[in-house]
Amino acid sequence: MKSAKLFFIGLHIHLILSILVIVVLFIDQWGTLGTSFFGFYLFMIAVVVIIGWIMVIMAALANKKQKYDELKKAWKLLKLGSIPFYIVNFFYSFFVWFVLVAASRGIFIIFVPIPIMLTCTFIFQSGCVSAFYINILRHNMMMNMPASPYLYQNISGIHYLLQFIPVLDVISTFLILDKCKAYDERRND
Repeated sequence: MKSAKLFFIGLHIHLILSILVIVVLFIDQWGTLGTSFFGFYLFMIAVVVIIGWIMVIMAALANKKQKYDELKKAWKLLKLGSIPFYIVNFFYSFFVWFVLVAASRGIFIIFVPIPIMLTCTFIFQSGCVSAFYINILRHNMMMNMPASPYLYQNISGIHYLLQFIPVLDVISTFLILDKCKAYDERRND
């Protein structure tokens, strides 16, 4: 899915701009360059969020059209490929917001929920793609391997929920990948 690749790229552009906006605002403060760059940064956040929602819609359509391989690639990219993004994003955000709140003597604490909600939105959007993939995987296993219900039962419905919870989503992804190896091998024969 091209939209998943665009979203993945957008996440990393957002992270780079998050770092640069602090540097530019530190150098220029709220001068012309600082204000313009901050406006561009906010615009790019909106673009990434919109691409994320488009990706969710495209994943729903891929699920409806039974595009298993396409959804699997998008799912793996978003869950495994974005691990470095979320690690760097967490530590960077923690450091920057700690410094900002400390420097403002607690006044900026009211703004802390904004980057948290933005990251949660990204996690939710990638979780939707995961849910569509799990749905198609469970459906395909049930329909194509009726002699082996054991495989279908191993992809538990709890994985739908786990794909929306940070850290647990990665553990769930590895468990699903391990359990669907037999399905993929049989499917490719």
